Amino acid sequence: MKEQILQHVEDVWHHHCVALGEALAEAISGLENLVRLDEYHRHGHDPDHLERSLGPFAETNLDLGSLSRVLGEGTPSRAMAPERLKRVQELIPTLGEMKEECSNSALDSASAAIETDESEIRQRAEEHLNRVARVFRTLRIAQLEIRSKYESRTHDAIFADFNWRQLGPSELRLCPPFLVMARLDGDSGADLRKMMSLLETGMPIKVVALRSSLREVYTATSDTGVPSTMTIETLPLAMRGVYFLQTHAAVPGFQEQLFKALTAPRPGVISVLYQRDNETKDAFRGRTERAVRARAFPICVYNPDQSYRFVMCFDLSANPSPDMLWTTKTLSGQEPLGQAIEVEEAFTFAHFAASEAEFAADLTDPPATADNLIPINDYLDFSRRQRVGKLPFISLVGEDGSIVRKVVSPAIALQCSERLHLWRTLREISGIDNPYVNTTRTTLQNEFAAEQQALLESKEQELEKDAARREQAAVASTVRKLVAHLTGVDPSKN
Repeated sequence: MKEQILQHVEDVWHHHCVALGEALAEAISGLENLVRLDEYHRHGHDPDHLERSLGPFAETNLDLGSLSRVLGEGTPSRAMAPERLKRVQELIPTLGEMKEECSNSALDSASAAIETDESEIRQRAEEHLNRVARVFRTLRIAQLEIRSKYESRTHDAIFADFNWRQLGPSELRLCPPFLVMARLDGDSGADLRKMMSLLETGMPIKVVALRSSLREVYTATSDTGVPSTMTIETLPLAMRGVYFLQTHAAVPGFQEQLFKALTAPRPGVISVLYQRDNETKDAFRGRTERAVRARAFPICVYNPDQSYRFVMCFDLSANPSPDMLWTTKTLSGQEPLGQAIEVEEAFTFAHFAASEAEFAADLTDPPATADNLIPINDYLDFSRRQRVGKLPFISLVGEDGSIVRKVVSPAIALQCSERLHLWRTLREISGIDNPYVNTTRTTLQNEFAAEQQALLESKEQELEKDAARREQAAVASTVRKLVAHLTGVDPSKN
């Protein structure tokens, strides 16, 4: 699968080369038309040219010599100046050589492994980008010549020291990127620091980070309450101008995602979970689905060109239930006595690890008389003091169909905590769960509820007063009717 991903990368790279080749061919055609037009302006009225143009009719019906003198005297020359013609004629073979180089170029010349010395990577990236910059420089000059806009006094100085830093966003999108290939399985701290150092140069380098395992390596002093390791997903927080994509090869639209990331006109990092050797496609698809559900490998895109607001640049929508801390899973099994039961639990990194052979030793049976077992998602919410003496566990369906508990090792608990901390961070910076927004929303809801309660109480008081007035009026009317009935005198007529 790694080779397939690299093939996708190479396809995008060659797409750029083809696009450049087409642009060069169009420029060559335009310049050649310009030279032919100049040739006509210079020699179109010569007798031999007139004879070829007019054919047999000219030999018997026209005096080509006289016609040539009339055309030459009566039509002012529109031919190019000699120095311009020389520039155009020199441009055509130069563009042809560049077109040939584009068609024969290989990805190996524009890529390096992360293990390569950093100064060498920088030098090779600079050379590659400047080679491409020379192509765009020549294309710019050709377009100016075709439109008769090139002026030596102005443009010679502009293009004298032209390099990749003068390229515009549209040109950078067409630029075959320089790729740095990295493997981040295991302890990746040194590679991440090297990646950041390369990206700080501002060169539109694309780092492709390939991962097949999601096990992290921690020190013995690591604290489950405060994750301290840097992760690749937090790069946008430190490097706001870097395009970031984290995805896997089984996700729908993988090639489109890869194309957007590789053609972004800025530095970029592409983190890809790929298929292991001897792993079937179905097994890989299931593993990626569990990894994404467990927040072990969140799919995210950070595109700085999306908006000037950071929150609008970060997208987590491809993850299941992005508004929730955890997704849930319902286990159907049996009690020890054989009665069918269902258990619903948060689907954490520990649940993902339970399906991975490399984590088998990190899940053990609980002690027979253990009374200190705590579900892993509750354990993660405990303070450091509350966790003392507690054993975090997850529920699984055993081979006999019964629901069993497995105690989670400290290493798995630590990675669960780190993934939860990361997921909370991603949700906050993407605007899904911003604490300030939530506080403001709660305050406004409380204020609105208080206003509605005050309005309701005011209405109730008015209704009570109105009911009292109605009751008094009804009593008075009844008394008047009774007096009239007993005395025969109607008080209302007096």
